[in-house]
Amino acid sequence: MDAIIEIFSRSEDLHNIKYVNYIGDGDSKTFMGILDAKSYADVTVCKKEYIDHVRKRMGSRLRNLKKNMKNLNGKGKLID
Repeated sequence: MDAIIEIFSRSEDLHNIKYVNYIGDGDSKTFMGILDAKSYADVTVCKKEYIDHVRKRMGSRLRNLKKNMKNLNGKGKLID
């Protein structure tokens, strides 16, 4: 987290650029660190969710739900 905050903080001085997007997974506290650091006065950084990570988490939760609830399996319901 500290490294990415440092990258954002010095981007203007070193490269004359501002990062406006952050791509990360939903488990990371890094994005909150970027927002708290307030690297840019006039730009709000947006988070782009890493879709493969989201798909993996959602798939795991749906499989667990299907396993634990008897009425979710079958035609027109959750399938593998």
